[in-house]
Amino acid sequence: MTDTDQFVDRRTPSETLRRVGSASWSLIGIVVVMLMVAGAIGAVSGILVPLVIAVIIGIVMEPLSEILQRRGVPATLAAVLCLVVLLSVAAGTIAIVVLGFLDQWPEILRQINVGWSALIDWLNSHDSDTAWLEHVRTAVEQYAPEVGQGVLGAVTSTVYGLFALAMGLFFSAFFLFFVLRDGAEFPEWFARTTTFPVDEVSAVVDQCRGSLRGYFRGTAITALVTAPIFVIPMLILGVPLVIPVFVLYFFLSFIPFLGAWITGVFAVLIAFGSGGSTAAIIIGVTFMISNGTIQSAVSSWALGSSLKIHPVVVLLSTMVGGAVGGLLGMVLGAPVTAAVAKSIVAIRQSRAARGQNPALE
Repeated sequence: MTDTDQFVDRRTPSETLRRVGSASWSLIGIVVVMLMVAGAIGAVSGILVPLVIAVIIGIVMEPLSEILQRRGVPATLAAVLCLVVLLSVAAGTIAIVVLGFLDQWPEILRQINVGWSALIDWLNSHDSDTAWLEHVRTAVEQYAPEVGQGVLGAVTSTVYGLFALAMGLFFSAFFLFFVLRDGAEFPEWFARTTTFPVDEVSAVVDQCRGSLRGYFRGTAITALVTAPIFVIPMLILGVPLVIPVFVLYFFLSFIPFLGAWITGVFAVLIAFGSGGSTAAIIIGVTFMISNGTIQSAVSSWALGSSLKIHPVVVLLSTMVGGAVGGLLGMVLGAPVTAAVAKSIVAIRQSRAARGQNPALE
């Protein structure tokens, strides 16, 4: 037999057809399994989403629970105290953000309308066509009430919506209590119920905790460092509603790429209404500076030690997370990607230390 004969495909057409058919059915089976998994996740989303939120909050608040336990406080009491602190912070945040903005909303709306009118007048004075802006405003005024009623109705105007909200909050608090009380025992329990070694499970859990805490800590630091760049000009120019704008900027900064720019639109329009085009241009430029190169530099410094992934990967993981999991997926995309990458490295190192094959099967 020559070397050429060794590489000749001697399968008959029927055998080739059977192989193609088997591969096709395998692909269909994979697609069906993926659809079943997606359907199962959708069916239990009412419980899964509160559980995910509870795990996130629990990981962020775990250091407080650990401090209390090191001071002799029982684990159950420490978890209860953490819940009390969380509820107090949530109530204060709602009072500052929601109630504060509701009280200020007539003034905000008036300033936005004045800013819009000032923008139109400024464009007209420079011989610019403003007809398209009027069409945009008419469309917004026409459809905004319908959208608002639809969203409000979906959330609060039905008994089901109120019941779902109440149950979601209950499940979140319920899960959070056990995350805070028994979170430290999870790696050992998971290792006992599976075939994974305890050190590998602990390494993965530690990486997830570190990535989530580092992400939220880094995002908060980035917001606090970059906010003064446009807040101070607002104070100097006498632009109103500085504190509500700052609070909105801080909390929306946790929505990657999009949240902070929503605040910028409000700030520029309010500046138009109070100080004209000059004030609006100054606030717009300072906001773009704060959320451009400076934010990138500060974010790289604040998140670099915890995530250690390229900014392009952060962007892609955020987009994919948003497409898969909505707003919650956008927030978790980057830290979960970082946690997965670092967990793979940690497992390989653990297996190499034990003399096993470090490759992940």
